[in-house]
Parts: sequence; C-alpha cells; structure tokens
Amino acid sequence: MKKNPPQQLLSKLLEHYQNRRFSDAEKLALSITQEFSKHQFAWKVLGAVLKQTGRVSESLAASKKSVQLAPQDAEAHYNMGNTLKQLGSFKEAEVSYRQVIILKPDYAVARSNLGVTLHELGRLGEAEASYRKAITLKSDYAEAHSLLGATLQELGRLDEAEASYTKAIKLNPEILESRQNLVELLTTYAPQKEASNLIVTVDQEIKEIDLNEKSSGVISNEKIIQIFCKSSNIIKRHHLEFGTDLSQVYRRSNVNLNCKRHMTIFNKFNLIPEFCFGCYKVQVEPKSILELIKLFIVFDQIKLTANNTRKCMIELRPEISGFYKGLIYCSNLEEAYQIADYLQIVIKEKISPGLNAVVKRGCSEYAISFPEYKKINRSGDQLMNYNDDWKLIEEGHDSISSKKSDKIINPSLSGLNLSDVLIIRNWIDYAKGVGDPSVHLLNQNTVYAEMIYRIAKERLETHPWPDFV
Repeated sequence: MKKNPPQQLLSKLLEHYQNRRFSDAEKLALSITQEFSKHQFAWKVLGAVLKQTGRVSESLAASKKSVQLAPQDAEAHYNMGNTLKQLGSFKEAEVSYRQVIILKPDYAVARSNLGVTLHELGRLGEAEASYRKAITLKSDYAEAHSLLGATLQELGRLDEAEASYTKAIKLNPEILESRQNLVELLTTYAPQKEASNLIVTVDQEIKEIDLNEKSSGVISNEKIIQIFCKSSNIIKRHHLEFGTDLSQVYRRSNVNLNCKRHMTIFNKFNLIPEFCFGCYKVQVEPKSILELIKLFIVFDQIKLTANNTRKCMIELRPEISGFYKGLIYCSNLEEAYQIADYLQIVIKEKISPGLNAVVKRGCSEYAISFPEYKKINRSGDQLMNYNDDWKLIEEGHDSISSKKSDKIINPSLSGLNLSDVLIIRNWIDYAKGVGDPSVHLLNQNTVYAEMIYRIAKERLETHPWPDFV
C-alpha cells in the first residue's frame, strides 16, 4: 500500500491552486486526504483553498491538521495564523505567528502579520516593534510601512505616522490603503514641515478654504457651490486621481465610542451591548444634497460643551429608511435633549425652518430586533433596559477579541479637508442615483463612486424619493 500520493498528483494539485482553479483544487485535495490522511501537503493546500473561497472555519480545521502532521513547517503555522486572524481569534493567531518566527526568524510577512494581531489586541507598542523588525528584514516592504503608520497614529505620534504613510506610498503608489490612511490622518493633523507628498499639498490648500458664511442667516446655495467648486479645482489642478469608499464625514471628539466592537457583538450574538443603553443621538434628516452639505458646515462649526462626536452621512443600509442624515452622539438622554434644543435653533437659522432635530436611541439596526429599544421615555425608566444575562457573553467576546487599551483618539480638526471633499463627491453620486433634483447645481459630471451610485439607484425600489413640496 502506498503511503504517499504520486508526485504527478501533487503537482496537479499545486497547479490548480496557483492558477486559482479552486474548485478543482478542493476536489483533488479532498480526494488525496481521504486516501492519504497523513499527507500534510494536501491538508495545507486544502486549508488555503477553503480560506480563499470564504469557508474560513473549515479552513481552520484543515490548517490545524496540517500543523499537527508537520509541526516544523513554518508555512503551515503561518497559514493557520492568517485563518485565526481572519476569524478574530487574535490571541491564538499570535501563538501561531510566534511559532513561525521561531522556525523562520527572517520571515518578514509573518512579523508584519504578528504586528496586525498585536495591534488588534491593543498592544500597540509591541505591534510597532514587530512592524519595525519586518521593515529591518525587508526595507522596501510598503505594507509594513503603512501598517506601522496606523499604529503610530493610534499612539498619538502623528508626525511619525505621516512619514510612514509617505514612505509606503513612495515604495508602492498602487496600495490604495496607504493613501487613504494618509488622507484620514490629515483630518486630525496639520503637518508643520514642508509637504513631502502630493496628498499633503492638496489637503493643505483645501484647508485654506473658508467655510464661514460672512453674513448671518441661511447658508446660501451659492456658498455651497463655491466651496465645492474651489476644492474640486484644487484636486484637478494637482491631478490627484483617486477617491475613497467612505460615505460618512466625521467630526470626532477624543472619546472612543467603540462602535465597531458594539456592532460586532450585536451581529454575532443578537444582543445590544451594555454601553449602547446609555447612548443617545440627535438626528437631522436634510431634504437635499445641498442641505446635507450645509449641515456638514454647521456640524463643523458649532461649539458643544463636550465636543460631542458628530457625523453627516448618506443612508446606504437597505433595511433602514431615509436618505441624508446628520447625527450627534450623546452620553445620556438629558444631554441629547439639550443639544437637540440648541441644534433646532441653529438649523432653522442656517439651513431651513423645515428641518427638525430629534432624539434617537443607539443604532437603528438594534430596533429591528428589539422594537422596544427605540422607544424613549423622557422621564423615568426606559421601556427596554440591559439584560444582565448578556454580560457574560460580552465579557467572553472581549476576552478573545481586540482591546485597544492604549489607543489615543485624536479629535478632528475643524475646517474643510481633502477627506471631506472626496466623501462629498460620493454624496453627489448618491444624489444622482436617488434622483435628487438639486444635485445638478453642483455640476459634477463624473461618477467617482460607481458602487454608491448603483446602491442609490437600487434603493429607490424599496425607499421611494419623497415629495418634499
């Protein structure tokens, strides 16, 4: 009886995988593992194929089998680490990557991925050291420079973060994430040195545009058109040819709302995190793209005692109604009503008497599963309160997931920036898709965000554009 499959069969398996014929590779790998259950290479390829086709849990089982059969195979540990990282099992992923490094100390990519894992675990200083080691091993490693920049940014070392992003872009201009990271950094940071990158140059020129309406009263349509025209011309003049997939403009405080963590828990366990029972928001729904941009200006300029995080956005979620929205996040109900009363006065003066500021509770998705959650009792207990049985589930999630304990939240700068303009271009594409008649005033002929435009058009099938007249 043969202990190993014929070499010709293994060569065929590798050929299928390398040429991305994943269906053929999976069938052949399964056939080999069934007949030769201890052949490690077939298990390793099977794990890689299953990961490529999105069956990550199955991939993990195959990768574990591969590691068991060949514990000295650095690549097998590396594959398992990648799968664990994708599943969010960061502590286990760390163990795998460290084993890779023991077996193969000069494996730069493994050190970089270890850095990602440490970053997710909130150990930013260790993540920085891991990225720097990867760069020492491979000085032209653009991705590691970009990831290092993200860690430095969260450590509050913004000038070093800018240098890392700039280096990454210089090494590989095709990595969109590096450019987007630099654009995002510039929403909280104004470089003091001479611009070393075209993105920084463009951002600096846009920041010189004055958002203030000189006269009191309503922000005019002409002012909005002028601001957008000036900022767009700066981008065109410098031939800066890239966009963003973002659709929300933030003005952040230095408080970490940790919304990504809360939504992950909701989606995974169908429970509302405890933090979110104290989270309220003031919401305004502009009636046109022009009103949305005016609300963005109001949000940029209003002064709030706690400098609450606020955002303006286009609604892309198919299950949630509405088109344009502005939100201000509040830490309790009393604060929310105080801000709503103040904002009501401002938007009537600056935008339109037809807009209203209303108080909402938490994220809109929560109310789909828990209708009582959205009902607000202005005095006394709320109709829905936190279920204490959920606490153990939250703690269990946090024990194996990310904890950014030493992350520094850098508050947003006021005034217009490059990120704002790129996102507003996406808003305009959305306005075209939903048939907002006011969009033609902004004179943007190019569609920059095809996906957003397509989502907007499809949205009309379930959310008809309202008649505001």
